[in-house]
Amino acid sequence: GKFSDEEVAEAFAEYRRLGVGEFDWPGWARLFTDDAVYIEHNLGRFEGQQAIETFIVDCMAQYPSMGLWMDWWAIADDRVALYIWNNLPDPTGTGKRYGFPNTTVLHYAGDGKWDFEEDFYNPADAEKVWIEWFTDGGRLDTPADHSLEGIDDWAPPVPTPAFPRGEVEREFLAYRERGSHAVATGDWEQWAAQFTPDARYREHHYGTFNGRDEIREWITSTMVAFPEMTFPVDHYIIDGNRVIAQIPNCLPD
Repeated sequence: GKFSDEEVAEAFAEYRRLGVGEFDWPGWARLFTDDAVYIEHNLGRFEGQQAIETFIVDCMAQYPSMGLWMDWWAIADDRVALYIWNNLPDPTGTGKRYGFPNTTVLHYAGDGKWDFEEDFYNPADAEKVWIEWFTDGGRLDTPADHSLEGIDDWAPPVPTPAFPRGEVEREFLAYRERGSHAVATGDWEQWAAQFTPDARYREHHYGTFNGRDEIREWITSTMVAFPEMTFPVDHYIIDGNRVIAQIPNCLPD
């Protein structure tokens, strides 16, 4: 990266304050450069600071009942990867939770500004949550509950203390190699074998798979239909025991 992690972290604190903290979307949008690109895979691609501001102000005005909470974030090489929850207040009074997560990648451009953001989520997750919320009595004039965080037991906690970075990176590279071997040979058994017996695999289209056996059954049956799909790693960040990687799913021309 061109900038120190400390500078990126300071800029990111302002990004969080204006967005998650204050819902000041015009101010938040002004944190982007004039030539910034914002890719929202469900709603579109927005180029330039003004286009980003118009989009985010209009979009968030449609969801006055929604609150935001950042579960975690990691910084490396001028990038920030973050995991954020979109939460809706409980209209039933029973403590029922309505929320779906989103993963975002940001690129820092200096002077406190960002030149790229890309959001990743399955819109079917959002649609399911919104339909359930409206069915249970939620309305757009229901006040947001900004105390809400993530849904309990959505993902296992990250163990502490962290393993040495060298070990985590070595095993992630081995993970990549096992994936490449599986693509080349069709042998997804050896790829599934790298998970622990109680591992959890959350795939936002296919579902959640609990344990190595369920992961093996899913991956071996699913990949039969995609024998030529490859999974090159665009970039990754290591933060303690957590690896955040952007991995396109590619098919030949």
